[in-house]
Amino acid sequence: FWTIFELTFSGCWPNYARRIIEDVSPLYSMFYFFYVYIVVFVATRIVAALFLKETLSQYAADAETMVKEHSKKTTWIKRALHDLFDEADSNKDGFLSTDELHAFLDHCKVQMWLKELGVDASDQDSLIALLEDGDHKVNRDAFVHGIARLRGEARSQDLVQVFNSVKGIECHVKNLSRSMDLITKDTAIPTIALPV
Repeated sequence: FWTIFELTFSGCWPNYARRIIEDVSPLYSMFYFFYVYIVVFVATRIVAALFLKETLSQYAADAETMVKEHSKKTTWIKRALHDLFDEADSNKDGFLSTDELHAFLDHCKVQMWLKELGVDASDQDSLIALLEDGDHKVNRDAFVHGIARLRGEARSQDLVQVFNSVKGIECHVKNLSRSMDLITKDTAIPTIALPV
């Protein structure tokens, strides 16, 4: 019994099997072949597979938890941005003017908080240009969604600026297209049917 125990768990089964096969009988090789195949390879692979299955299920649970935590964090950030907007809106008109935004961005705590979010507030004019649509005012939704979009590395800010520029170009192209359609309708030459 002790030899079988050592054979199974010591990992050096060839040392025990070789002595019995060579000294006792070569027929024991068939026993050791099936024993090693079933116990050492199959059983240990089944146990390893069970551990792997448990590990993967724990990872899936962790992934779900991570998604829930990210969702909670995003909700908390948006709520905090709404509160920041209310604090920055000194005249309570529902818009932040460029003066209000400059005064807001001058506070050290605001700059540190935005830095923690990954928003570079060092160039205030560029940040304000990214948030406003050209009317020198920023409403609550534009502020919250703009800061939320700008979160991350500096490349995100560059992409948002490009996105806003493309949006403006698209608007100009649509207006140009409408104007061209009107011009072509006005200058259309009437066709006269000629007798045959």
